Amino acid sequence: MQIKTILFDMGGTLEDIHYSDNVPQIIGKRMEEILEIPFEKITEKNGTDFYSHLQGRYKEYRDFREKTCIEVHPAMVWKDWILKGLPVPDSIIFDNHEKLAYFWETEVIQRRCRTEAVEMLNEIRKRGIRMGIISNTGSFTQVYKSLDKYGIRDFFEKIALSADYGIRKPHGFLFRDIINQMGCEAENTLYVGDTVSRDVVGARNAGLYGSIQICSEFTKLSDQEHSPGIKPDYIIHDLMSIPEIVDRINQI
Repeated sequence: MQIKTILFDMGGTLEDIHYSDNVPQIIGKRMEEILEIPFEKITEKNGTDFYSHLQGRYKEYRDFREKTCIEVHPAMVWKDWILKGLPVPDSIIFDNHEKLAYFWETEVIQRRCRTEAVEMLNEIRKRGIRMGIISNTGSFTQVYKSLDKYGIRDFFEKIALSADYGIRKPHGFLFRDIINQMGCEAENTLYVGDTVSRDVVGARNAGLYGSIQICSEFTKLSDQEHSPGIKPDYIIHDLMSIPEIVDRINQI
């Protein structure tokens, strides 16, 4: 058996991620900038209470998508869930849905490239192994902009985003489709992610050779209801363990 392809998750895997502490202080200003509506016309709540309200509405959507594997178009996420019931015209939400989604993905959630990511990717490339990304995201642009910011976009042949597909991991279609686009074989492919419920289960649903888990701040939140009987093939604490795993597999 030879590993010829490695697919990566983005947030929590190639990136360190955590929830920001300063959102209550900035959310009024950011909503005004994005929606071009005075904050006091959007809500009578202060920043802390308004953010808590949005978090509650976002949790309703998160629960829906986790149960269904459906990634709703971001315009409808903000219209029918996060901003539902607030005096924001649908047309304004539709015109600014990507700005809203990008705000949530990059300011509510803070991101930075893992320090060892570039070295690891170079080592994988040296071995002639092809690479791609499969990411659950509510933004059409965040992953691409982050990859450009980190200077690592050119490592990846294909990028599959749940926002584009309308389907989320662990649905196996995202994995199978990117493999088909790359002309690769599932049995020669590893997937690297930070969750069991989305990444490990998704790799198994798609019939991949195996999965590697590296934990992040979001792992427990995402995996709190996953089946304890499902486990990754490998657990790592540093991305530089991946080339070593590949070498061991390919020597078998």
